[in-house]
Amino acid sequence: MHLNYRVIAALLFISSIFFNCYPLLLATKEEPNDNSSVLLGTYLLLVGNCNSGNGLWARDLTTQTSVCVPVQLLYDGNNVQVYKEVSLSTNYDLVNFGKVFDTNTYRKLIATFGTPSDRDGDGKIKILVMDIRDGATANSPYVAGYYDPVNYFPDNFLSRIRSNFAEVLYLDGKELIAANNSDPTAFTSTAAHEFQHLLRFPRMYEVGQTDELWINEGTSEVASDIAGFGPQTSRLDCYAGRESRCSDGINGVSLLDWNNSSSEVLKQYAFAYVFLKYLYESSGTTEAQKQSFFRNSVLGVNGIRANSTGSLMSVFQTSVNFQSSALTTQNSDIFFRMYTLITGYSFGLTNFSSVEQVQSDGGNINTIDLSNAVHYYPLPTSLNRFNTLANQVTPTTIKNTIKQGSTNFYNTAPPNILVSSSRKNYGRVAGIGKGIFLWADSPSGFNASIRNVTETEETFAPVRTKPRSLKSVIGTDHGHQFPICGFEFTNGLVHTSESIPIE
Repeated sequence: MHLNYRVIAALLFISSIFFNCYPLLLATKEEPNDNSSVLLGTYLLLVGNCNSGNGLWARDLTTQTSVCVPVQLLYDGNNVQVYKEVSLSTNYDLVNFGKVFDTNTYRKLIATFGTPSDRDGDGKIKILVMDIRDGATANSPYVAGYYDPVNYFPDNFLSRIRSNFAEVLYLDGKELIAANNSDPTAFTSTAAHEFQHLLRFPRMYEVGQTDELWINEGTSEVASDIAGFGPQTSRLDCYAGRESRCSDGINGVSLLDWNNSSSEVLKQYAFAYVFLKYLYESSGTTEAQKQSFFRNSVLGVNGIRANSTGSLMSVFQTSVNFQSSALTTQNSDIFFRMYTLITGYSFGLTNFSSVEQVQSDGGNINTIDLSNAVHYYPLPTSLNRFNTLANQVTPTTIKNTIKQGSTNFYNTAPPNILVSSSRKNYGRVAGIGKGIFLWADSPSGFNASIRNVTETEETFAPVRTKPRSLKSVIGTDHGHQFPICGFEFTNGLVHTSESIPIE
């Protein structure tokens, strides 16, 4: 069949309007030959058709618009399909990756977090390996992978952000794959991290909740371990300040109150990983028991989901290894005690028999004995890297102020608690020639009605700030806001830097 150039041009113009992809390059005015239809088919393959199956919508993170990425299906398993951007060239075995995700990552994570949604009704997760449109250049930060909740909602062809109305994960096929040279699990662990977000988002949306960032991201970090790609040594070394980009470690860094400071956000990911890992390991003695705790934290138990610090402690109380005799039944006290133990352990402290705690703003200093808690909740084997002096937290800066959800580490006696300037869940643990001073309070409070204000005082000033999130809103649906999450790596080093800010 012969098509003249006018027909070809018209078809291409119509497709550009209908599919809302990249602008089309119209055919030249040369007379067509017998290969006109072949050329048209080749064109459609190269630009992608997001309504007929050979293309998938993805976000251009530099312009916040969707592009239709032409794709090739490489692996079609029972639970996952792996697609590659047609123009992407890589030697990485994506077929084997698909098999591993299908038989290992998928199975372990749904056993932990519940089954995924199925918006397109095919019962499968789609993973698109592509050159993520992030504007990255050589040795610059780049986005390694992300989950975009817009795919949970029906497509709107009038929107700049388009939906595949399917379960889709996006992984970078260039810099992230190259990162495997320094960390063989970079690609697979990123996939596991993002899969937790995919599993979690519908649960948040169903109840109109946005889970606290540190809980969501920390859980995703541990999800990589559950899938078999941990423990994450780079996270542990960042936490301790043993990694070049994490000088001073978590000294003075808030676990709870995340901000956009590039100097702290990597440490906050490491902090969230360590604390959630400690809580996960402390929740049970078998993998099934631990998985049950995480599943309840995402799906909910007794009407409670772990969307906040307090509700996370409520869910922890339902775990099989919870000991009220060691932790009490007050969420704020449970968090204070578990937080004190893990930060103390990571600094080499061993004696928790005389822990000082202020339980209310300006209250009296109580001395509590956490020896029983040490018995029930020791440093787990998976975090025993902190048992070695060379791998413990290495403070380099003396802190004269303290932030909510943070611990200050001292190679001398820690400062005394001043009742006049103390806040709820101030704490102090003194060791031999070292100690910690902590403020284990949620930035939003354990009572959601409490409003935070900025406060400063003359001596050892506590700094209370309004909670911030690295996840900017990308859209709304019936009044609900939903964010995009991703990894940002720098200079080929495999480190989570921050969620992608979407403006």
